[in-house]
Amino acid sequence: MKKLLLSGLVATLMVVGISAQKAGYDPVKAPFGHGQDSISCRENLSLMQTSAKAEAYESALGPWNKVYENCPASSKNIYIYGPRIFKALHASATDAAKKKEYLDKVMEIFDTRLKYFGDDDARGTVLAFKTYDYMELMGENTDQKVIYDWLGDAIKEMKDKMYPLDAYSYYMVASLSEYYKDNSNKNQYITDYFNIVGYVDQAIANAKAAKDEANADYLGMVKDGIVKGFIASGAGDCKTLTEYYADKVEPNRSNKEFLNEVLNALGSVGCTETDLYFTTSEYLHILEPSANAALGLANKSLRDKDYDTAVKYYSEAARLETDKSKSSNYMMQLAGIFSNQRNFSRARQAAYDALEYNANNGEAYVLIAQLYASSANSIFSEPEKAGLVYCAAVDKLQRARSVDPSVAGKANSLINRYSAGYMDTETAFMMGIKAGETVFVPGWIGESTTVRLR
Repeated sequence: MKKLLLSGLVATLMVVGISAQKAGYDPVKAPFGHGQDSISCRENLSLMQTSAKAEAYESALGPWNKVYENCPASSKNIYIYGPRIFKALHASATDAAKKKEYLDKVMEIFDTRLKYFGDDDARGTVLAFKTYDYMELMGENTDQKVIYDWLGDAIKEMKDKMYPLDAYSYYMVASLSEYYKDNSNKNQYITDYFNIVGYVDQAIANAKAAKDEANADYLGMVKDGIVKGFIASGAGDCKTLTEYYADKVEPNRSNKEFLNEVLNALGSVGCTETDLYFTTSEYLHILEPSANAALGLANKSLRDKDYDTAVKYYSEAARLETDKSKSSNYMMQLAGIFSNQRNFSRARQAAYDALEYNANNGEAYVLIAQLYASSANSIFSEPEKAGLVYCAAVDKLQRARSVDPSVAGKANSLINRYSAGYMDTETAFMMGIKAGETVFVPGWIGESTTVRLR
């Protein structure tokens, strides 16, 4: 009975609506109204806020309606508590028509908030919260096209300043839904993806610049989800992206922003050895040398087996890259190439260059250890001394796990393997070598190590 009476009261009050607002109301000069109207407005605001804070929404409803109708510009709290009141009514209602009525009211409140307090809050943020309440109230009946339109409007305005941060994810889910519903929307989904990833990347950079690591990390998770969704969608394979951009690169050869988008797009799906990727890299490098462009030219040089040029461009990519962890990874790619060629000294130098950019890159030390172990039988003229090379390799592995816990498992596994190659105690004694002493490992390794025996 109580719910029925409340529902009847709401219906009556909602019919009255804003039309009951007194003629002459000036939201700018007199947001509370004049005279007795002002007093009444303040009293009802106080009653509404007290009840709403206590979640006594039945008590809050009457005074809320009065301030919403008669002095809607008096307080932003009208628009903060209003949705809570009508969402509570929506939850308790059993009639579908009533539920829709309460949903519509919540949506109206957000629109009215923008009318009176649009200068106080970012429009995109208000639209996002409106969308979130829509999703909450609609549940499994949510129309993804509505989410796509509303959040698209919000993100178009906010770009990399979007709040709440997960609005990017909800928008891309809606975009993907529109693509699945109608495959002719594939190009739009691809465009949305690159726009959003660009905004998120900039938002991450903004957070890092402000030393807000928590938001930077959260945005990183948001981006990971978006990227995984894109890859899993089937819309973004190498063939599709190459076809999508094939006739767009030449007309945009002077558009740095677009060329960067293409390189990022192709790179995101591992499509870095195509003519389109190389051509785009060349155009971008002419306009403005960048990490993306240099990396593309490095890959082209590798394809052509021009290794000296590849070294030049990998080094340039690392130098121009603003993310030092990426710079380190570029040099590790180069180190891997030299390792495969069994050019151990150049591979080690590239690994050390990687450490210059990221001193905690444990993979660099692991690679150096593997290089040492691979040449263990060719360093000393006496084959029995090969165990000393394994000692040098273990030095690097111990360093790897001390600077980078993520490689500890791999390092420990290699330590167990290499320690089996140490000199045995008897052989060491016969050669005058003692455990714990320092010895020099000659050849291309050229460094000292501590003797370990088995």
